[in-house]
Amino acid sequence: MATNKKASRKDQRGVVLPQNISQLTDLRYIWRKSVDGKSHVLVDSNLGELKKRVIQKEADIQNGVVRNYEKITLNDWFEKWLTLYKARIKISTRTTYQNYWDLYIKDSEIGNLQISKIKRPNIVQTYETLVKKHNLSYNTLKYINAIMNTCLKDAVEDKLIIDNPCTGALKKIKKNDCQKRISLTLEEQAKFIDFISNSNYYKTYLPFFSFMLGTGCRIGEATGLTWDDVDLKNNTVYVNHTLSYLKITGKYDFYITTPKTESSNRYIPIIEDLRKQLIQQKEAQFMMGIDRSYKIDGYSGFVFTSHVGRPFTISGLNRTIISIVEAHNRQEQKKASEEKRTPVLLPKFTSHTLRHTFCTRFCENENNIKAIQQIMGHAKISTTMDIYSHVTKEKAEEVMQNLSGKIKIC
Repeated sequence: MATNKKASRKDQRGVVLPQNISQLTDLRYIWRKSVDGKSHVLVDSNLGELKKRVIQKEADIQNGVVRNYEKITLNDWFEKWLTLYKARIKISTRTTYQNYWDLYIKDSEIGNLQISKIKRPNIVQTYETLVKKHNLSYNTLKYINAIMNTCLKDAVEDKLIIDNPCTGALKKIKKNDCQKRISLTLEEQAKFIDFISNSNYYKTYLPFFSFMLGTGCRIGEATGLTWDDVDLKNNTVYVNHTLSYLKITGKYDFYITTPKTESSNRYIPIIEDLRKQLIQQKEAQFMMGIDRSYKIDGYSGFVFTSHVGRPFTISGLNRTIISIVEAHNRQEQKKASEEKRTPVLLPKFTSHTLRHTFCTRFCENENNIKAIQQIMGHAKISTTMDIYSHVTKEKAEEVMQNLSGKIKIC
């Protein structure tokens, strides 16, 4: 440390400084303390922040804590937190935590920040960015916040940080700024499927996306589907397990778990178009010589796989959807420019949007709530009712708008 920085017992404002704290000539504050012959030094431009760090540091010294985590980033702490404190939660829940983190937080501006330097404004700014970038619904943001809050709460309890910067962050986000839970419109759904069907590169994904849009399965239920679960004679699929891909033993691997809830165990009838897609998928696997012996916790013969027989992963599928949307929109913008019209672009969405899209189409064409609940595998009928009432409200608004100019009322 430079020798020309002299310290005083008062700062330049005349404030009496606590013991062991002084102000340097560059106006930063410094805390020095020697314990058992070892020197401890902390420097901060903010006196209040330095005091907090001193409290934390002195507690560590007194407790004999070696702070290996002083410079740990949020991403690294999340991985340790998931391993240390969430080892016993259901694998499907742990997978959801991991997927949400990878999709929304890992590459965000706070992902690689040291947790000791993260403040509430950083959290709020990240949430605002996520809402704009990913068109997040408030419920999705609320779930992200719940994961983040619990993760950082344990960091406080472990004395890695003094305060939880997540506290109160969600309240700073206006619900009206968030998107409603999105589903693809009929036109968007048709454009998405048509683009994949006509693409030599993405066409291999058509059976999977057709399955998602034709059954409304959860993503892990679809990726974990085996040919033993498919009854092409009676046109049904049996959902009885979920596939997860996450890091538990230090590396990423596949795991099979029971479905989310008891009601998630269900038979789903399939329409003829989907039946044809599944037959083509089975024939394609045979023609390509795909190894169907790849086993995960005793399960093999997966329906949707890569060319080497490994099932799809959620993160991989989400990246594929992003690529498809970007490729479609580039092509559509070029075509619209040539035809001198407004382009019809696909929105940003994730694999879970396909489940919600199916549910929306179902609700638009069916009024038997119990049947919708059974097919979707909702544990609570209130979940089904929320979606149904939202869809029927939008449908009613659409019908009324269509009446405009067609009926005389005045």
